[in-house]
Amino acid sequence: MARTALELGCETVQIFSRSPRGGKAKELSLPDVEKMRSVLEEGGIYPLVVHIPYYVNLASDDPDTRSYSIDVLVEDLRRTEVLGGKYLVTHVGHRRKEEPPESADALARVYTSLEEALGRYDGPVRILLENTSGMGREIGYTFEALGALVRSFPESQVGACLDTAHAFAAGYDWTEPDGVRKILTYFDRHVGLSRLGAMHLNDAKGTLGGRLDRHAHIGQGNLGEETFRRILTSDLLPDDLPGLLETPIDDYGDDLSNMKKIRSLRDS
Repeated sequence: MARTALELGCETVQIFSRSPRGGKAKELSLPDVEKMRSVLEEGGIYPLVVHIPYYVNLASDDPDTRSYSIDVLVEDLRRTEVLGGKYLVTHVGHRRKEEPPESADALARVYTSLEEALGRYDGPVRILLENTSGMGREIGYTFEALGALVRSFPESQVGACLDTAHAFAAGYDWTEPDGVRKILTYFDRHVGLSRLGAMHLNDAKGTLGGRLDRHAHIGQGNLGEETFRRILTSDLLPDDLPGLLETPIDDYGDDLSNMKKIRSLRDS
């Protein structure tokens, strides 16, 4: 991974430390980790961001599922620390079928899960809660709900990761002429830009407010190139904020072409 990131000219990188789809995590090889860290340092690739597996549900009302999710969160915090990562990104969770959108009870279960996890981990890795698209029974798609969770914990422990495609799917229109400034200002009011640790820069296949979590290549979805240019050059965002691509790989070289596109928009 580190060598590939170096070859691609990455400035930051996001990885899974285990299979994102399930199973017991393989033990990390410390010599391999040291080689990885050396390559990333050599290339000035920083920070390393780790994403938690998709099956984690911190909002589950099933005691076994939630207990397992907390265990995975704690384990991944420790694994991220070993890897030299700065942030661990996690989705907020899924409510019960009969609960209303952004259910207060579901959010309370997430709070309790995070509280327990942080009671078992006191290292330097910071949890970043990612806004969702609101697809299915996802919670955490409104900045109000996301902010209620993020601001319940010290800034040194919990922050936010803002996904552009998810926000658009949830109804936040980046594409208006002043959309980027309006959205970032609204995010600052309810979550806090000081809490923003990273952004997922993804174009969107779905429509505004359609709640569809499907990413598109940069400039080829409903956000478009000009929207990303405005985001990347916004004076509301720090220059060193990590921007992470989760764009599709339909053909060989798609990752490199998306990186070239996003760089050209940033530097134009």
